[in-house]
Amino acid sequence: MQIILKTDHRSTLKTAGWLLPIAIVFPILVHLAPSINGVPVGAYLLPMFYIPFIALVAYRLPVALIVALLAPPLNFLLTGNPQWGLMGILTIELVLFTLLAYVLMLQGKVKWIAAPLAYLGAKTISSALLILIPLIEVAPFQFFISSLSNATSGILILLVINILSLKYLPSQENTD
Repeated sequence: MQIILKTDHRSTLKTAGWLLPIAIVFPILVHLAPSINGVPVGAYLLPMFYIPFIALVAYRLPVALIVALLAPPLNFLLTGNPQWGLMGILTIELVLFTLLAYVLMLQGKVKWIAAPLAYLGAKTISSALLILIPLIEVAPFQFFISSLSNATSGILILLVINILSLKYLPSQENTD
């Protein structure tokens, strides 16, 4: 049996086109806040993850993937931050986060905590990938532990965004 998804590619690109600037500018605004103990505020709040998740809930996987794939490199081209290696890891994490969140959203009650679980899964996988592809000069386990300890607030924010998105945004899951 072959499954054919009915998608309007023009609509997908148009939606991603107006969401992408938001996904680029929002983290820049967050990073204008002063660092905390030498750590950028974005590492605590995880602003790059908000828009792809909202796009996933409100506009489907293709839109969310476009935003997740393009926002970090475009942010990097505009600001030069984060560094090239960290931008690569962040891009991988955002794509993994989006795919994992999509799979978790298909599950019953787990969908209410899909964003935090997807973040933890993406961070685990990206940290493991650092063993094979050392894009940044840090021990993978240290990267994982420091990322999680810094991101506690951001994970809680992702939980709130997850719950509010499911409750208040129109879902596109049954429109194929």
